[in-house]
Amino acid sequence: MAEFPVLHNPTTAAIYEAYAKSRAQAWDAMGISISLLGEECERALWYAFRWASKPEVIDGLKAITFETGEIEETRLLNALRMIGCEVDEVDSRGKQYRASAIAGHVRGKMDGKVLGLPEAPKTWHIVECKSMKDTYWDKVKKHGVREGYFSHWVQLNIYCHLFGFERGLYICRNKNTGEVYSERIHTDHVEAIRLLQRAERIVNYANPPMKLHNDPKAKAAFKCRTMCSHKAICHDGEFARVSCRSCLHGTPEHFGDAAWSCARWGKPLTLAEQKAGCPAHLFIPTLVPGEVIDSSEEEEWILYTLRDGREWRDGSKPTTRYWHHPESCSVFTTQSNEADPREGGGAGAMLVEEVTAEQFEQLSKNYTTGEVHDDVY
Repeated sequence: MAEFPVLHNPTTAAIYEAYAKSRAQAWDAMGISISLLGEECERALWYAFRWASKPEVIDGLKAITFETGEIEETRLLNALRMIGCEVDEVDSRGKQYRASAIAGHVRGKMDGKVLGLPEAPKTWHIVECKSMKDTYWDKVKKHGVREGYFSHWVQLNIYCHLFGFERGLYICRNKNTGEVYSERIHTDHVEAIRLLQRAERIVNYANPPMKLHNDPKAKAAFKCRTMCSHKAICHDGEFARVSCRSCLHGTPEHFGDAAWSCARWGKPLTLAEQKAGCPAHLFIPTLVPGEVIDSSEEEEWILYTLRDGREWRDGSKPTTRYWHHPESCSVFTTQSNEADPREGGGAGAMLVEEVTAEQFEQLSKNYTTGEVHDDVY
């Protein structure tokens, strides 16, 4: 008899599960990552900064891929040591060197510094280590890192600028063949400043910048369609995630380290508070897949017509309370954000009774027809 096909391998599944648990937390970056500053789409950077999309969950395969990158980084730094270079990869606390700009809203970790390269033995370089498959490798080897993999060049160049270095070393390894490529760069401070100014604009934007492509199905929109984690919000009409950063009251501040404040409560926000949000959360209107048709600043709500035609109210919605005044044979209503009529003082206020919506409806009919029954309430 033929064997049944094995559709699920328990060992492989267990390995993936173990790796996923090792990086189980879904995380949000405190600011815009320096590794992303070379990305063409400002809207994607703004969405990431505002925590608009769901945080990335690291599954087993992704966790293995990340570990492979870390192993390659260690391998390349050790290769530099093998040829006699001095490699400095941690600060005085034994931690990876960190860089930040724009009051901490732009931040990243660099791979290290190196001294003793054969081409320039007396010059310290910022070093950036990467690994890549053939497709990207061929471009970098043929054109150099600035043209072949611009976002990698931006990352290295920004670190050189922020740490005050005039030279950088880009070194990468081909995942398919094991080949090593290295290239020294001269720091382009003008371009670094331009990109940091661009990042500052993105931090200050109250609303998302223009889309890179309006139609994700267009040929030129390949990255929008297949590689962008914000496609659901940007093109598919999904709601943004609730957090202080997606709220119109949330404001990135230009003091401290990646500080945010809330205009609604007039207070600074901790990272935990930013993630949790609060009951007064109101979406930045451009993050709602619809059109504003009404709003109330006093009552703190915004009314939208969604793309499917439904009306949707964001924010607190006052509820109706129903009242009966037997002495005057009358009923009336108030909103939950209005004063309680029993607290107004006077003899009449003492006789007001709160009733249910059903009792209110029945009493209204009875007073209209003149038929009042004691069992209504």
